[in-house]
Amino acid sequence: MDIVKKRVIIKRRGSVFFFARSISNWGFKRLTKVHVEFEENLASVKTPNNIFLYTGLHKSLWETTGILSALHHNKLPIPLVGMGDNLIKGKLFVNLAKRTGTLFLVKRGKTRRELVESAQMLKKYIFSLIVYGKDTLLFPEGTRKNIPTTGQYGKFFPTAFDALLEYEKSKKEIVESNHGLSENSTFIVPFNIDYSRVREAYELTGYNANAPRTLRVWDSLKMLKNIKDVYISFGKTIKVSDHLEKNRKELAVLVREKCLDLVKILPVNIVSLGILDSISEKSTDNEIIIKNIKKRIFELKHLKDKFRGFSASDDPNLILSKVAEQNSDFKDIATSKYAIYKLYADYINHYIS
Repeated sequence: MDIVKKRVIIKRRGSVFFFARSISNWGFKRLTKVHVEFEENLASVKTPNNIFLYTGLHKSLWETTGILSALHHNKLPIPLVGMGDNLIKGKLFVNLAKRTGTLFLVKRGKTRRELVESAQMLKKYIFSLIVYGKDTLLFPEGTRKNIPTTGQYGKFFPTAFDALLEYEKSKKEIVESNHGLSENSTFIVPFNIDYSRVREAYELTGYNANAPRTLRVWDSLKMLKNIKDVYISFGKTIKVSDHLEKNRKELAVLVREKCLDLVKILPVNIVSLGILDSISEKSTDNEIIIKNIKKRIFELKHLKDKFRGFSASDDPNLILSKVAEQNSDFKDIATSKYAIYKLYADYINHYIS
């Protein structure tokens, strides 16, 4: 496969990269309450020749900031992030984004031909990053809109996994034919972020939810506040060379399953399920909601190791109060907010259906 020339690979330029990193880390530490969990010591696996592809489910644009800051605070290299080119508009912002050295733009195709060309370019770029020993972060699901529009997480696009498999099968030949390159080993690191308050919930569930307003640079700065409790989970690394018998689609399915298994059950998810049950019973009476929250906790008790921010023995009244403190949509419960409640309930839908 052709390799992108090394000089094209994004470099991190001192002052711009330092400023972007400082702002992100400040917001990460000061304006949110972040809980980070690792299923293994990634630092012990990470070596110069062990290259990581971080992949996760997609709920909010804050994930980019959150994951990068979490890795930085745990002394892991900051990966390059693949981001749709529709998210950053204008030469000024595109140049600034590139100068930070933290992302590369992926063309969002509209026609079938453009989609194929975009996938080919993405594969070539991921392949080249691996060749030059660069870690990468992607959201193979592709969009934040899956949950609010379909009620479930989307499938993972296989392009990035195709690049990993092809590299593992051809790396000896690549090293032999390109002086100065080292042979690398590739690993996939599944991750997931769970939110007590999704910053763009209304944008995702609003009237134009099928084509939500695109959030851009200024919106990303606003996301540094009012996110409340956030749970970032990193799963065990998947060594690609152990799965060479799989094709790209099979590997994508495996990684998606690992990401789904990292989803945590938060108070807002349980409360939302209870509210939806009550609305289906044609009631938003507090007593009925509390009864249904208690019922849902009992039903999911076998997954109590995934509970965060509450326990199976907690008083449902206190759980509801905690959620209302963090999110005003739960202070005065109304059927008009059905889409918001359904959004939070559907984040854990795969544990129920």
